Parts: sequence; C-alpha cells; structure tokens
Amino acid sequence: MRLSELDPLIPLIKLREELLKLPKGYSFFEEELVDFLSRRRWPESNRRIDRTTFWRWRNDNGIEHQKVFSRLDILKLCQICDHYRIDGTRSEYLAIVKNKKEVVLNK
Repeated sequence: MRLSELDPLIPLIKLREELLKLPKGYSFFEEELVDFLSRRRWPESNRRIDRTTFWRWRNDNGIEHQKVFSRLDILKLCQICDHYRIDGTRSEYLAIVKNKKEVVLNK
C-alpha cells in the first residue's frame, strides 16, 4: 500500500484500521510520508511541509531521526498534522502530549 492511494483527510481511526492490515514491520519512507502529511495539512493547495517543520513534528512526538517510519509513527505525525490544520499551537500540542504521558505514568 502507498499513502498516496489514501484520501489525505482519512479519519485517524480509519487510517489506523488501514495500517493494521499491513504486515508487521511494514514501513514507509520519509518522502512518501512528507507528501501525505502535506496533502493532509493543506488539502486545498499544493503547499509542502518543509523539513524543519517535519523534524520538529518528529521531535515533538519522540520519533528518532530516521528515513523509515512505522505505522505508529504515521499515526502520531497525522495527529500533530491535524492539530495544526485546525489552527492549534505548538504549546497546546506539547501540553496534550505531556498530559498523555502523565496519565500513563500515574497508572
């Protein structure tokens, strides 16, 4: 499966279902992921996410510097992409991530 075959605005739940159909260990290359995220972030234009933004999104989600991404990485990056598409801010997103980590640690 290629990400380019999917509707860029596919809901995260449906995207997760599609990704779970793939064989364990299946991965995607950076270029394909950046193209998909760009179409998801700006569906009405041909704008492209720049490398600095992509690296920041990876760092904000604790994704190691790499050229190949897992299914979970894709879901995390789509989540941050959706947050920015609805005019969310970085500080809001980092607070959400921090709260999720605290909930997990307190269990």
